[in-house]
Amino acid sequence: MKANAYNSSRRGSVIVVVLVTLMLAALMLVKFMEGSSVELTLATRQADRDRLRTDAYSALETALAVMAEVKSIDKELNTPAQGWADPYAYAGETPREGVQVEFSYKDESGKASLPKMKFEELVELAQSLGLGESDAKRFADGLFVWMHENHTPQEIEAEAGNYERASLPHVPPKRSLRSWDELRAVLLARDFVYDPADGTLSAFGRAFQDAVSLYDFKASNVNALAPGLGVARGWDSTQINAVSSYQTGKTGRPPGAPPWFRSMEDVTPILGANADMAGLDANAKLIRVRVTVREGAGTFRLEALVTDDDAIALPKAAEAATPPAPGAIPKPVTKTPETGIARPGTGKSAAGKRGEKLNYPFHILEVSETSGPPPDVTLPEEAAAEPTL
Repeated sequence: MKANAYNSSRRGSVIVVVLVTLMLAALMLVKFMEGSSVELTLATRQADRDRLRTDAYSALETALAVMAEVKSIDKELNTPAQGWADPYAYAGETPREGVQVEFSYKDESGKASLPKMKFEELVELAQSLGLGESDAKRFADGLFVWMHENHTPQEIEAEAGNYERASLPHVPPKRSLRSWDELRAVLLARDFVYDPADGTLSAFGRAFQDAVSLYDFKASNVNALAPGLGVARGWDSTQINAVSSYQTGKTGRPPGAPPWFRSMEDVTPILGANADMAGLDANAKLIRVRVTVREGAGTFRLEALVTDDDAIALPKAAEAATPPAPGAIPKPVTKTPETGIARPGTGKSAAGKRGEKLNYPFHILEVSETSGPPPDVTLPEEAAAEPTL
């Protein structure tokens, strides 16, 4: 009897050990499958990104080629309605099978150029975007102290000496903004653009960024004019509606006239000869092109800011003066005939042999890429983060 009980106990112990081993093996297998699923998802996502990235840049090149051809025919780019809104349709091409491509455009030259704005113009724009007269002057005062050497501050809080007494002493650069984040450092002005409680954009801040460009250009495109700019110029609601009605076809246009303005001569009969139209033209010269490519669950977005004007650029960054070392002989500085860019060297052209330069019709000022994870897939936080170029 004792032997049978002992044997039964041993068999029971073996079964328990086997079951525990099977449970541990199952848990390890589940964890392995979960890890493999994430790794497989990431690998698939990277493969989709690489493949769709090529499609996106190909679509961008098609868009730029179509824009260049339209400009060669019409002499100027005015608005996507000229025919370059759908480059594939214009060129008679299609993306590769299974791929969907969408184009969208935003005319940055329809905004006001911040480097070109005068103090009074900035005050009027701030008022048209919702600030009272006193706050508009305070906002412009703070921003102009940061941007201009010869501006005399009207408010004590905006004086340049306040920057030197900050916890991290610094000085205003005395040039226009190069990024919107730079505005967080501008005394007085930042209080109107960002919410002091959480640092997010205020309603005025969003409206200001929609109406103002950081790039330096001569005139704003009336075909894509930001709404606040007309109000800041003193246009009444009748004049603003007349411009919109002309573009949408609600009002009659001269025979043969397209639904956009080809020059300011088309605008004068709409607004009247006494309307303020200084600093306006009808040319789209700073265009943000967004290309969205989709294939299955994969999505890739490419955004490029392009211009056909060599003079359009951000304000130059401040350069720290570095004194030459004692006894050092400065290198000769030459300007290459192809680029006009000053480079230190021996006087040889930095562009290579004549004939190798590509006569590209546009300058690409900004490029950003984003690709989102497929739907219904949750990735670890560090794996889901996607860098932006």
